[in-house]
Amino acid sequence: MHTKQRSTKRGWFRGTGLLALAVLAGSALIAACGGDDEVEQATGLDDRGYHNTDRLVTTQWIEDNLDNDDVILFDVRNEEQYAAGHIPGAIRLAANQVFQKEIDGVAGLIPPANEVAASLAAVGATPDHTLVFYDQRGSIWASRAIWVLAVYGHADARLLDGDFPLWESQGREVSTDVPSPTAAEYAFSADPDNDIIAGWEEVVAEIDNVESLVCDARSAEEYAGRDVRAERGGHIPNSVNVDWARALNEDGTFLPADQLRELYEGEGVVGGKTIYTLCQTAVRATHTWFVLVDLLGYESVKVYDGSWTEWGNRTDTPIES
Repeated sequence: MHTKQRSTKRGWFRGTGLLALAVLAGSALIAACGGDDEVEQATGLDDRGYHNTDRLVTTQWIEDNLDNDDVILFDVRNEEQYAAGHIPGAIRLAANQVFQKEIDGVAGLIPPANEVAASLAAVGATPDHTLVFYDQRGSIWASRAIWVLAVYGHADARLLDGDFPLWESQGREVSTDVPSPTAAEYAFSADPDNDIIAGWEEVVAEIDNVESLVCDARSAEEYAGRDVRAERGGHIPNSVNVDWARALNEDGTFLPADQLRELYEGEGVVGGKTIYTLCQTAVRATHTWFVLVDLLGYESVKVYDGSWTEWGNRTDTPIES
């Protein structure tokens, strides 16, 4: 599986047919499935009003690209779910190990670039591959992968609009075969993008800034301090709460842009401000980051990577409940 539309699928022009016939056949294939835009229009993404769909794919897009060697498909569900059945050719990655790490006692932080690169190299990925991620519910862990790769500068990483249950409900092929990828070489060449990641000191400094806002992607119970998952419960002063799952339809796909805009603006999360997203360990927070940046076009959104597991366990950070 592979795409960036850098090359056509292998096998389309095999054989020794006449050149004219090959050209005609190729034209027909290009018209039918020759790029992300064609597929997105066929599956409705272009009608949803999103700001940018470059990092978003559909189930049909994945099916069309199962034999594309420029694409690597990753399943970031748990081992039991993967073993029970997955999209053909998908390689399982343990997202909470590849894209999170405990550092200085804080769980769930972004690992160093060389460690992420080594994990990708071990499963055959290179900087030129299009890396596509899906999971069990609404691309929540897939969004963590996309965000980490955005921080470190992978050129083309995408997530599924939906999840594996959606794929299965559509009657698409499911496999229990486990791929055996050949290790490759991978190294990030760009400097980390510090414009999309924040530490606790920055968030503290911005609490009272009217040009900034903290968007808490946890549940209402966590936000109110009734569901406590750290030494202290509650929320950051002046923050607003928009549960990440409110951005999804029942089938795990994203709401249209007009509904997303109504949802977030209705809670005070508006463009023109610097938005800080957080949750418990910056997984739900990355989902909200993706919605605000890619789907709604917000220009300044940062994930507070330490999130509540850091904030709620410190003794020097302000909390309301």
